Amino acid sequence: MHECQNANQYAKELLVWYDKHHRPLPWRQNINIYHTWVCEVMSQQTTLAVVVPKFSEFVKQLPTVDDLAVCDEDTLRQLWSGLGYYARARNLKKGAIFIVEHLEGRFPQSCKEWLEIPGCGLYTAAVIASVCFNEKVACVDGNVTRVVSRLLALSRDVWGSSGQSVIRDFVNSIISDERPGDFNQAMMELGATVCRKTKPLCLLCPLRSQCLASEKNCTELCPPQKPRRDAVDVELFALIIWRKATDTIAIVERTKGFLANTVGFPLIPEIEVLEVKKRFKSLKQFQLVELPGTFAHNITHHRISGKALVVQEVEDYWSAAVEDFWQKLGLPQPFYWVASQAIATKLSTSLDKKVFKLFHVSPFGHPNSKL
Repeated sequence: MHECQNANQYAKELLVWYDKHHRPLPWRQNINIYHTWVCEVMSQQTTLAVVVPKFSEFVKQLPTVDDLAVCDEDTLRQLWSGLGYYARARNLKKGAIFIVEHLEGRFPQSCKEWLEIPGCGLYTAAVIASVCFNEKVACVDGNVTRVVSRLLALSRDVWGSSGQSVIRDFVNSIISDERPGDFNQAMMELGATVCRKTKPLCLLCPLRSQCLASEKNCTELCPPQKPRRDAVDVELFALIIWRKATDTIAIVERTKGFLANTVGFPLIPEIEVLEVKKRFKSLKQFQLVELPGTFAHNITHHRISGKALVVQEVEDYWSAAVEDFWQKLGLPQPFYWVASQAIATKLSTSLDKKVFKLFHVSPFGHPNSKL
C-alpha cells in the first residue's frame, strides 16, 4: 500500500476545500445528534435530492428521539414514503425506543456505544461519533472507498473485508486531529461531487497532486466495479381482495422474504395462482377478475414482474371461516381492512403502489382513490 507520509497535508488541503465548497445541507447548519443520526440512515442507498425534503418533514413531525420512539406505524410509513428500504425506518424507531427506555433518552457518545444501539452499524456509528463528538474514527462508504482507491491506485480487492480494512486504515492514518467530523464529511463530499464514479472532475480535486491514480492515468480503473449478485427473475400475482359492500381492501404485514417488514397486498408466485383461483371460486361468494396490464419492479437483486388479481366479495360473507381459509392459502399474517380511498397512505413500497394503480385505472377503480 502507498505509504502516507503527508497525512497532515491531506487533511489540511481537504478541509480548506470543504470549507469553501461543501453543500449547505440542512443537518450541517447546526450540529444535532438526532438530526445527524436521522440523515445518515435516510441517506443510505438514497440520493440527497430525495433525502433533503423528506428529512426536513421528518424532523418537523418528529423533532425529538422521544417523538420517534412513540411514533405510530402509519405516520412513520408516511414520513418514510419515497425513501425506499423501509426496514431502515423500523430500525431507526427500534433504536429510538432503546435510547428512551434503556438510556433514559441520553444519546451514546462514542462509536463503540452507538454500535450497541439496535440497527446501528459501523458506518452510522462512526459518522455520529466523529461529527457530534469529535472522535477520530474513519467513516467508510462507497464515496470514501472510491476516493481512497484512486489516491492509492487500488484497482482490485477493495470491496471485500480485507480491502475495506485497507481503506479504513488509510483514512484513520490521515484523519484530522482537530476536525475529524468535518474531515469525514469532506471525504464523502469529495467522492459525491468531484471524485465521481464516472467522469471525475480531477482538475477540481484538492488532492490531485497526491493521487496515484491521476499520476498513473488509471483513474477510471479505480476502484474496480463492485461485484453484483445476479438478479433473480420473479413472477408474482398481487391479490386485491376487495369488499365491495364496505369498499375496503385487505392488506398484509409481510414478515418473510425480500419484502419483509413492508405492508401491502398479498403476493403469490405465479405457479400458485391457479390453485388460489380455484379455492376462491369454490366459496362462490367471490368474483375473480385478472386486471389488464402488468407491473414491474426491481428490488434487492430481484426483477419482479406480475399481474393483479381482484378478488371481489360479491356478498357480505367475510367471517372466521374465510379467515381460516386465508390461513390455508398460506397468505401473510396479520391482515387488515383499509378503506380504498385511504389505502395509498398505508402502502410502504412502490411495488404495491404500482399494483394499486392498475386497480385504480380499471373499471373497479375509484376516482377519489388516487396515489
